[in-house]
Amino acid sequence: MLKTSLILFTITSIIFSTIYTPQALLPTLKEVFHISIAETNLLLSVMLFVLMVVTPFYAPLAHRFEKKKIMMVSTFFLFLAVLLSAFSTNFYYLLVSRVMQGIFIPGITAIMLAYVPEVYPKEYRGLGMGIYMAATGFGAVMGRLLAAWVSYIYSWREAFGVFALLLLLAWVLMAWGLPKSNTVQPQKNLDTQAFWQYLTDKKILSVLLIPMVVFFTFMAMTTFVTYYLSLAPYSLNESALGSLFLVLLLAVVVSPLVGRLSDKVSRVKLIYVGIFFLILGLFLMLLSPLSMVIVGLGFVTIGMFTVQSVASVYLITLAPHDKATIAVLYQSFFYFGGAMGTLLPSLAWAYGGFDGVIWVCFGLLMVGISLFSYNTIFIKD
Repeated sequence: MLKTSLILFTITSIIFSTIYTPQALLPTLKEVFHISIAETNLLLSVMLFVLMVVTPFYAPLAHRFEKKKIMMVSTFFLFLAVLLSAFSTNFYYLLVSRVMQGIFIPGITAIMLAYVPEVYPKEYRGLGMGIYMAATGFGAVMGRLLAAWVSYIYSWREAFGVFALLLLLAWVLMAWGLPKSNTVQPQKNLDTQAFWQYLTDKKILSVLLIPMVVFFTFMAMTTFVTYYLSLAPYSLNESALGSLFLVLLLAVVVSPLVGRLSDKVSRVKLIYVGIFFLILGLFLMLLSPLSMVIVGLGFVTIGMFTVQSVASVYLITLAPHDKATIAVLYQSFFYFGGAMGTLLPSLAWAYGGFDGVIWVCFGLLMVGISLFSYNTIFIKD
């Protein structure tokens, strides 16, 4: 299992790094293409929106085709899409390449969630999912950090080129090192009626809103902090902005710890703890010293991964007999929150700067946790 685990961690890290590649480069790309912040942020928000829309369509494919083949085909086309980013001559070509990436990424990330439990023995499935979750956090750091360093030394084009080569490596590792998944009998498509049933369930809907507002906050902070710190009096360059995201390595530690803790402590309580850390991080980022901004970003990261590590499992306990539908709903709300977190705060930035973005996030968190509290307290299982 060691070989499979190492390859799984490497591949997952590379795939998730492509989602966040432009984030540390946003100030640079804004200047290169002479576009507004709102337009630049489309490189993140459009991809996340595409992820939200496309992810459900991979569920039927996972029942009809061997999962490793789906992931290999998706990885190859993802490689071509990222390579197109490296050769983009204007902003619109770059945006199209990001849309293409959003189409193919779920062919690995969504399929991998179903693949891991099939290739790991029953007694090691927890280990497999823990490795997968840790790799998602590591990939989020690698995407921002490596892209920033390569761009600082060479250019943004070379940064995308490096990630295209990494995806080619991931494809080779997948073909050489990952076993085939167990054969699964074809099943019917996801029941759309079940979607409406859960969306009209006040308790489930209130829980779905939590990962949405949390990822909204996380993406808003990690996106707009790059613009904020690139301005005076900080004036950080691409390399320094990339290094800032080393704090996100906290996710690699927090996710498995919270996952273990959730077996002993109420998941509802852990969600409250995560929201507390997020709010604490937001208030620290309101302070001027660079050190406080970094510490605040650390608390935002801890809060984000605390909530995400338990919210999906808590949702499954509310609908234990329909895990597939709940999983798709969870990912759709999650990606929608991230897309809006890079898009809507542009208005707050225009009128209130970085402080305005923080207060918008604080307001949404309070609305989300208020609805969650009301429905978990007054609506019984």
